[in-house]
Amino acid sequence: PKFMAVCGALVRELKDLPAQTTTSLWRCALVGLPIPQPVLAQALVRFRSNLLSDEPFSHARMGLIKAYFIRKGGNENMSAYLNKEHPETAYQCGRLLAVLASLQRAALGDVGAGVVQRYYVAASQTPGLTLGRLIANAKNHLSKLEGGLTYWYEGQISEIMSHIKDRIPTTLDLERQSLFALGYYQQIADNLRAALRCGAEP
Repeated sequence: PKFMAVCGALVRELKDLPAQTTTSLWRCALVGLPIPQPVLAQALVRFRSNLLSDEPFSHARMGLIKAYFIRKGGNENMSAYLNKEHPETAYQCGRLLAVLASLQRAALGDVGAGVVQRYYVAASQTPGLTLGRLIANAKNHLSKLEGGLTYWYEGQISEIMSHIKDRIPTTLDLERQSLFALGYYQQIADNLRAALRCGAEP
């Protein structure tokens, strides 16, 4: 994305962007400096706002969040696509929420305020208190699906849980909430690619 598209991903309207934020990001781009944590926080706030309003993803915003970790030295775990082997539990928890949301849509169709709208904020901040309940409820959704689809979702959930094991965090700090968002986003994108390949509805 162009530089101003990245800057604009931090605010509702470009005119609301503080000049100091633009200057800070320009220095980061020119000199290769780390992206400031307040910028990460702003990007995360906008991500949540769009998600809860069911608005399209801003790829520039997600690229900025990913760039934050790359600049910190996390390049080996940050790829252009889903990283199923990502070592951070927060990333895997984000993946799990994306799969549970997809499962709900497959089982119930459009239910208005679904798993994401109702539980994203809680799951991304206190996954230990939220994801267990959602996984338990997933059994009801699985029972409404037919054979092949049931096994596919069970496989997806099992694969993610094999990475999480018994390490679901009680709380997540700002950086790990951002990794949760990246895991969610990249899993959604992967589901969409898979659906397009087989001609199914995402």
